[in-house]
Amino acid sequence: MSDTKAPSRVEIPSFPNGKRIALTTSFDDGVVQDRRVVKSFNEWGIKGTFNLNSGKLLRNGKPSTEASGHIDASEVAELYKGHEVAVHTVSHPHLTKLDSIQIALEVINDRKALEDLVGYPVRGMAYPFGSYDEKVINVLRECGIVYSRTCENSPCCFPPKEPLAWASTSHMYRKNTVSVNENFENCHGNPKYTGVIYIWGHTYEFDRTGGNWADLERIFKPMSGKPDIWYCTNIELFDYEAARRLVVIAANLRTAYNPSAMTVSVSVDGKLTDLPPGKTVEL
Repeated sequence: MSDTKAPSRVEIPSFPNGKRIALTTSFDDGVVQDRRVVKSFNEWGIKGTFNLNSGKLLRNGKPSTEASGHIDASEVAELYKGHEVAVHTVSHPHLTKLDSIQIALEVINDRKALEDLVGYPVRGMAYPFGSYDEKVINVLRECGIVYSRTCENSPCCFPPKEPLAWASTSHMYRKNTVSVNENFENCHGNPKYTGVIYIWGHTYEFDRTGGNWADLERIFKPMSGKPDIWYCTNIELFDYEAARRLVVIAANLRTAYNPSAMTVSVSVDGKLTDLPPGKTVEL
């Protein structure tokens, strides 16, 4: 063991590389307007989670040419590459009106259908209509769902006490006195602020309900390109939180062990260092 002096403090920052803010987004229903949002997000470096109803996807074997409506199943994998596909149930029912078996079928069958399309385990979800209760939560937990987004808002949304009743920061068309952009500027402009900014919506809202496509750039582009922000999907946020909680810091502060499957950042007397997966690192 090295004779060098042990660190005086070892901290595990909330986000990779010591980023002080995480920005994540979520959009429901799997409609053709997603294409335009994904294209812009790819250009700006923002990531999204897209919650799809597998039973509403078209099955024509080629991308839909309609100006509105749902996308075709054949375009899911390529369209959402680099983002996250998550459960929104097969048919978009009010889950609180169903019994446990029907809830399970809506969730499991959606998971299976989406996994067949994207080729990875689908573990996240958003509630149709924001409708849930304790029974629904209990079924989702048995179905292997890691988190489920509600339609509720909370300024301190992460980590949630109940991941299956996860509130966002706000809807993209925030109806409160402070707009989404003002809230972002207030948070990012405060050097002491650290936390998650989580914005959700439906991409068809840029076509309907008083919205317009200029809002896509107005709302989201100013949030992009910030060196102190981690741009992540919903599941990446939960996976990293789970990994950082597993890190073992030696009592003498000389070593740290990362038993997880992903790299985790630690701060050693204010200097960042990475803990590779499955490794013990001398600090």
